[in-house]
Amino acid sequence: MATWWVKSLQCKSNALEDVYMPKRTPATRNPTSPGISCGSSSQALRDVVLLIPNKFLPLPKRPHCASPSTTNNPQKYSQIQAGTPKPKPRPRSKPRTKSKTSSTASPPPPSVQLPTLADLPKGHSSRRVIEIIFETSWSPGGAPFLGEIEMLFRVHHPPRAVARFEEYRAAVRSRSNEPRCAADGNEMMRFHASSSSAASAGGIFDAGVARCAVGKLEGVRTFAGSGGAHESARGGSGRRAMLVCRVIAGRIGDASKPNPEADSVCLGKDELLVFDPRAVLPCFLIIYVV
Repeated sequence: MATWWVKSLQCKSNALEDVYMPKRTPATRNPTSPGISCGSSSQALRDVVLLIPNKFLPLPKRPHCASPSTTNNPQKYSQIQAGTPKPKPRPRSKPRTKSKTSSTASPPPPSVQLPTLADLPKGHSSRRVIEIIFETSWSPGGAPFLGEIEMLFRVHHPPRAVARFEEYRAAVRSRSNEPRCAADGNEMMRFHASSSSAASAGGIFDAGVARCAVGKLEGVRTFAGSGGAHESARGGSGRRAMLVCRVIAGRIGDASKPNPEADSVCLGKDELLVFDPRAVLPCFLIIYVV
């Protein structure tokens, strides 16, 4: 039977020696060296390393690279080299949250709120009505107004100011039996002017009324005509300011006969002194030149 080709495939242990030690003679072979089978490549590689340990140089160890944080800090670096455990990191503190009260700005108190002005251009219907009233009431004898109205503004009040005005009206209606006072508090439209000095007239340019003393009485001076209001502000020529106001006159008293229950007093020449400033609500601001 032809079995020679089977024996030719049998690998001997001297195949490994022929590869790594070609000059070794058969007499110097190590009889204890195990045979290597070609059927297991991984076992053959393991046997190569075990049989010839001195033929391969050991691989160099990879140097340990320290982190930049440790090299910059010699103390931490020495602790790592000595094998001491790293200190535990400190727990992070929670960020503080701002309270809503500190971040939200509180609104200004109602008493600090000021009225705003809206310009009424020439040709506006409301402006034309106020111009007619202003010019026709300039002189009781019918003399024309020779000046010029430069600007006219509508006054917009904050809600608190309007509420104070209506509260005063309700108080007047509740304490009077007169038909006019019981109906609307005896409301009428009147003029209030500033002084001739521009510095002292600053309040009226902000649609504010001024209290003044007339003899022993004190209150806000209002007039039925624009000419009378202009004369009360010392007259003269130049640029002036005047307010057209809603006035709750209430019970009107006589200056010669003081009445403690009166809400206002008539001083003659269409002048009415209102005791409580809440009774006067400016509606229009007129800037004119005489």
